Amino acid sequence: MNRQDCIDWNGLETYLSAEVIVCGGGSAGAFAAIAAAREGADVLLVESQGYLGGSAVGALVMPYMTVRVPGEPRCSGLHNELDRRIREYHGEKYIENSFDPVLHGIFLEQMCRENGVRILLHGCVCGAKMEEGMSMEGRESAKKERICAVAVACRDGIRKIEGKIFVDCTGDGSLSVLAGARFEAGHPKTKMNQPMSLRYFVDGVDKEVLGDFLDSLGDPDNARSGRAGGGLFGCVVEKRDSALKPVFRQAVARGDLWEQSMAYWTMFEIPGRKDGLAFNNPEFFDLTDACDPLQLTQLQLRGRAFIYKELQFYKKYFKGFENAYISAVSVVPGIRESRRIHTKYELTAMDVLGQRKCRGCISQCNYPVDVHGGEGLFREELPKGDPEKPWYEIPYDCLVSADVENLLVAGRCIGADFVAQSSVRIQICCHSMGEAAGIAAAMCAASRFLPGQLDGEAVAGRMKEQGADFV
Repeated sequence: MNRQDCIDWNGLETYLSAEVIVCGGGSAGAFAAIAAAREGADVLLVESQGYLGGSAVGALVMPYMTVRVPGEPRCSGLHNELDRRIREYHGEKYIENSFDPVLHGIFLEQMCRENGVRILLHGCVCGAKMEEGMSMEGRESAKKERICAVAVACRDGIRKIEGKIFVDCTGDGSLSVLAGARFEAGHPKTKMNQPMSLRYFVDGVDKEVLGDFLDSLGDPDNARSGRAGGGLFGCVVEKRDSALKPVFRQAVARGDLWEQSMAYWTMFEIPGRKDGLAFNNPEFFDLTDACDPLQLTQLQLRGRAFIYKELQFYKKYFKGFENAYISAVSVVPGIRESRRIHTKYELTAMDVLGQRKCRGCISQCNYPVDVHGGEGLFREELPKGDPEKPWYEIPYDCLVSADVENLLVAGRCIGADFVAQSSVRIQICCHSMGEAAGIAAAMCAASRFLPGQLDGEAVAGRMKEQGADFV
């Protein structure tokens, strides 16, 4: 990609400027902006959609999942603050590690406003203006460039936004690629990304009747009412036995369901919604390139057809769905993995599986490798890990661009290999990455240091001072 030719920078006046520019207002970006503003930086958060929260809001990706570390939550301070707001709102209806996506976005906007973050919605980053890099002493650097401005596509044309430190939280690493940063994408052998999904909500469900039906199957790991806690839940996946599978097979045999719906299907309860359920499907194993607009188009067109057929299936085969209706369909695709940006350190599969500890830890996690549709990724000889401290750690250096000196990355596009990324992409980790990147950006904005010159221990220490409960 020739990042310069498509933008006439000489014809653009500066529209906005800030010390710290965060591109992408999702699970990482909103936290990065809030954290940087709390450290005293002038922050502008640029988001391509009309809301904050990214996949959690627009793709209906809930629950948070869990880092699976003893003595959880092992979260950033900002995550704990967001969760406190959700708990207070739902009261007795609160479900651990879960949330209502609409409220999630509203609470993020509240936290941004309270901390002085300026927000620009409906602005899609489409260019990066580069200049020669400078070392801390002011000497020209022949190795790296720096971003001095970004171009943002708005409804009335292209706008120029200037900044000092930039944070790429776009999920796809879009700013990094526009700035010329190197990246990897996909499975190490096939180069294909993980499949994308189109999630949806169904309301009008009699959850008491449905819960009785699920409990009658005698498979609480895959079908349960949630009356004992944790919320109503159902699961059918290709490589796992489930009491619901015979129901699905019967529907497929009769033509009432497409077989692909059996590959991956999960049903969750939505906190505070009396008759609503969330579905993490359909999933498309032939639509994997989240940066290809034609594939994204097919995902949403085919996905809605699947969703309608699945609703008819529920009405015919599940008790409690007689008056059910589709209440929401994801406005953006559910993307698990696309680009992974080259950073100062790349987290590897062996780091994750071996539960590696590091200096400058900005997140602790023991979430399993979660590659959808991946085969042949591991040798049989895997590290035994650390039974005394069963978790791995993400170092600050995974957030530092290897190629652009004033650029940090956070979220699912951080420096990680294909396998490691499948574990770190959960929202709680993205929240920690975002907070760390925001703190680091503010430190750099207040000094002459560049992100790669910061000590990760200083960033991690500040996170702990701000409430992170890492060991």
